[in-house]
Amino acid sequence: MPLIKSSRRPARIAFPSFGSPDTFPSIDDFENRMNRFMERAFSEPFSVAFTEPIGWMPAMDIVETAKELTVTAELPGMDQKDVDVSVENGVLTIRGEKTDEREKEDKKTYLYERSYGAFQRSFMLPTTVETDKIAAEFEKGVLKVHLPKDGEAKPKGRKIEIR
Repeated sequence: MPLIKSSRRPARIAFPSFGSPDTFPSIDDFENRMNRFMERAFSEPFSVAFTEPIGWMPAMDIVETAKELTVTAELPGMDQKDVDVSVENGVLTIRGEKTDEREKEDKKTYLYERSYGAFQRSFMLPTTVETDKIAAEFEKGVLKVHLPKDGEAKPKGRKIEIR
């Protein structure tokens, strides 16, 4: 039971286009937003809000079967020419850039949730992957990289005999 009785009025939602003084958040709105932020920060300290990368990062899956690993990347709105896949020193790197499609006209935008920009993801490959047989395919905005396995691990180094 709180010691101080408080009453809150419902938070107002400001529509961004009008620009009148009524659209600025009230102290109560600001307090409500801060309370939600603090509650979430302490109840879910490692939630998505605190682990999201800055910028745009495509969703990726890595699936393993007996014969291969498959890396699948969702790249909506991108073409094959916008994506680069490379392998160097046992590291698979997928990079690309999604360009902004907005027209630069005299329009007011009320909501814009799509993300754009450059991205790069790198994955250390297991020693069982045959890097010379890696293949990639791109269809309908989905990139699939097939990483065939040879079944036996290649040694990362060797023992040096001391004479």
